[in-house]
Parts: sequence; C-alpha cells; structure tokens
Amino acid sequence: MKPEERLLELIGNIPDEMLDEALDVKKTDRSGKKRVLFGVAAAACIVILFVRFVPAGQVMAAQIREHVERLLEDLFPPKEIPLTFEGMEEKIPHEVYGELPKETDGFAIYVDPDSFEITEEEDSHVIRGKRIVYTREDAIRDNEALLAGLTEEEKEQKIREIVKERQAFYDSFSTGEIRITHRQEVSVEEAAGKMRKEMLERYTDVSDIVASELPKGLYLRAAEGTAWDCEVKEVYFVDDGLGGVFVITASCIVEAEEGTGARFRSMIETFEVLEPSDAMQIER
Repeated sequence: MKPEERLLELIGNIPDEMLDEALDVKKTDRSGKKRVLFGVAAAACIVILFVRFVPAGQVMAAQIREHVERLLEDLFPPKEIPLTFEGMEEKIPHEVYGELPKETDGFAIYVDPDSFEITEEEDSHVIRGKRIVYTREDAIRDNEALLAGLTEEEKEQKIREIVKERQAFYDSFSTGEIRITHRQEVSVEEAAGKMRKEMLERYTDVSDIVASELPKGLYLRAAEGTAWDCEVKEVYFVDDGLGGVFVITASCIVEAEEGTGARFRSMIETFEVLEPSDAMQIER
C-alpha cells in the first residue's frame, strides 16, 4: 500500500468522492524535468479533510505525521550536497524538512541532520546548529600531558574543571540560525522594503535589495559591524504565488560567515515553495 493511501485509511470517515480527488496521482517526464502530478494537492486535501471529518482523538497523530513526512521524502529524497571547507570539497548528506500546503503554500528545504536541528517557534520554523557537548573523554584526550603527572584524585578534579570551563565556552558561542516565516497578503517587494527600513535603524551596514536566483526572489544583507562577534543577517524573500511571501533569515556572527554562513546558504539554495495546485516542476 502506498504511503498516501495508508494515510487516508488511517484518517477514515471521508466521503468517497473526496478520496478519489485526493488520490489523483500521475507522474510523467518531460524535457529533462520531472513533472510531478502528485500528492502536493493530494496531501493538502488529506490535511484539510482530516480537520473537517475526523473527531479529535480518533487518529494517532504520530502515525499521521510519519506518513506526511514520507510524502515529502517521496518528492525530495535524501541527497548529498557538496561543500568546500578550507579548499577541500566534501559531500554532506542532507534530508528534506518542510510543511505541506494547507490553506496556503507549504515549503521544503534540505537540512544536514547531523549538524542541525529544527524546531517550530510561534509562526516560524527554525534551523539551528546542534549543541556541542564536551565530555570527560574529550577532556582526557585533549589534555593527556597535563593529566599525566597527577594523582587519581587530582586528575578527576582537573577533568571536571576542564569540562566545566570548555562547556561554558561552547555554550556561549552563537551557533546561528535560519528562520523561515510565511506572511500572507504582502508582496516580496513590500516585505523587503519594510525589512530594509527596520535594519537601517539597527545595523551599521545594510545592502541594497537585489535579486536572488537560488531561491528565486529578493535578497538583503545587514551587519552590526566588522568585529568577530558582530551579528550578520542575510534575508531572502520568496513569492508564494498566492499574494504572500516566505521570509528566510540566516543569522550568524562575522567569525562564522565562511563556515556556518556558507552552510546556511547551501541549505537555503534548496528551498522550494510547495503550491496547493495540481502540479509542481522539480529539477532532477
């Protein structure tokens, strides 16, 4: 049984004619692109029908979420994205994260799950670097010579001190974040113009609004200054096709621009708008 069919079975209590419409799934290839007449529309129907026809508590939410994630993975299978670190290219495994379209558009973006975690906060989806944990084993490995001449009691005390000090250092270091927010009834130009005015009041260096190709839309950059710990923001404005805009804000410090900032940009370049329509063009 296909994932989308299983999901419908789990939901239940939906009129037959609506099920037929939701399961209208076709796939064809054309001129190098894979035209997916797929479950973006079907999945949107599923979510809406679930809300309309299923009383609370009748369906296991965890199972629903699992099948929704599978629908996204069918459209966007895991892939490796090449990144360059200190002149060396490395291919990093990425997995899709996103939100299926409901009343408005959804989105998909590839994220490195080993280095970043995703949370939902109020009206935003936030991607942050995972917390670095400095362990006892790390302290022993990094301080072998220092610990060699100590008694067992002195060694344990020194290890605890090192772990506490190093963990405090890592916790104080900003990991940066990507924040994805959807705004309705506002154009890309209006959103970018308003954001630039707000940034001019806070940041010392604010760029002009320019076109962005990946993702396609508008782009704006602002920085607090040039010191290593000054904040840098890169903001992308992507038209949702329904009179609204996705605002994608990447924040890090100047010191992390070439590392974390580059990784943020590589993820943002994979951002896709999922429209609640019958078809979607996906480059393969």
